[in-house]
Amino acid sequence: METKIIDSLKQAQAGIALFDADEQIVFANPAWEQLISGVSEEDLIFNETELPDGGMISVCFVKPQTPQAKQHDLGDSANTPKTGTVIIADDSESNRMVARRILQAEGYGIVEASNGQTVLNMLKRGVTADLILMDVEMPDMDGLHTTRRIRHMNGPVSRTPIIALSAHQSRDWNIIARQSGVDDFINKPIQRQKLIDTMEELITRRPGVSDGAPDTPTAPKRRKSARIGRPHRPESLTGPVLDVRILEQLYTDAGDEGAGCGIEIFINETETRLVKIDKALSEDDLTTVRNEVHALKSTSGTFGLRQLSELCETTQTVFEDNNPDENRLLSLSRQVVQLAPTALTALNLYRRSRDIGSAPHA
Repeated sequence: METKIIDSLKQAQAGIALFDADEQIVFANPAWEQLISGVSEEDLIFNETELPDGGMISVCFVKPQTPQAKQHDLGDSANTPKTGTVIIADDSESNRMVARRILQAEGYGIVEASNGQTVLNMLKRGVTADLILMDVEMPDMDGLHTTRRIRHMNGPVSRTPIIALSAHQSRDWNIIARQSGVDDFINKPIQRQKLIDTMEELITRRPGVSDGAPDTPTAPKRRKSARIGRPHRPESLTGPVLDVRILEQLYTDAGDEGAGCGIEIFINETETRLVKIDKALSEDDLTTVRNEVHALKSTSGTFGLRQLSELCETTQTVFEDNNPDENRLLSLSRQVVQLAPTALTALNLYRRSRDIGSAPHA
C-alpha cells in the first residue's frame, strides 16, 4: 500500500513534500523539485498541514496568472486584479471561507492556517506572504503572541504586514493589538471594502521592499502588562435574533454561493460547539466553555446572529473578571446553549429562502 501511495505522489502535478519534526525534507516528488527550482517563489502558492508527530505535508501549486490579453485591456489600474499572497489565520473554518471568497474575488492567492503555530511553521519553511490576516484569539497560540514572534524573526519576514481580526469591539483591544506589533485592527464581522482598502494600503507601503531598510527587526514597544479595564455590557439582549442587514452584506461580499456555503459550515461548526459546551458544563470544565463561547461569539457576529453574539460577549466579559462569579458564568453559558438552536433555525430559514429566491423558475 505504501509503495502505491508513493508512486501516486510521484505522478501528482502538484508539488508535494513531507517534512519531519526538525523541518527536514523526508520526501519530495518530482513536481516539488521542478517547481521549487524552476518557478519564482512569489509565483507559487503553498498549503501546509501539520501531522500529529510534529512533521508537515507541504503542497505547492503555481499561482493562477492574469491572462496577458486582459492586462492590456485594463485601462484603469484600480481595477487590476491583485497578485499578492495572503495568509488567513483563524480557528473557524467558516470565517476563513468567507475571507477566502472575498479575497480570491480580488485576485489574491490564499494560504490558510487554523492557529498561530501553523503560521510560524509556514514562515520558517520559507512560505512568503504579502500580508497576514490574524485572528486575535486562537487555540494553541493566539494571534497577538504569534505577531510578537513574527516581529522578532530574522529577515524581511519580520516586516510582513499583519491585520488583526477580532470580535472585540472596544478601543482597548485595538490598543492591545497594536502594542503587539500588528499594523491595523479590524472588527468582525468583516466589512469587505474596509478590508480591501486597508490591505492595499499596507501592501503598498510595506517597509523594506525597496527602501534599503535593514533586515534586523525592531521589537514593538509595549506597555507593562497591566490589565486594561473594559466596561461591562448589560445582560439584557437588545439586538434581533437575526440581523438581516449583516447577512445581506455577507451575500454581497462573498457571493451567493460563498455566503450559502459559509452559513452551512457555520451551522455544522456551531452544532458541534454546542455539544462541547454542554458536555463541559456537565463536567465543570470552564476552560473549554470559555474557549468555545469566545469562538461562537466571533462566528455568530459574522453570520448576523446578534442576540447570540451579545450573550457570548457578556459571558466572556464575566470570564475575564479577576474573580468571576461562577454561578453567573454557569447561568450565562446555559443561556448560550438554549439560545443558539433558535438562532441557528432562523439563520437556516433565511439561507433556504435566499436559495429558493435565487433558483431559476421553470
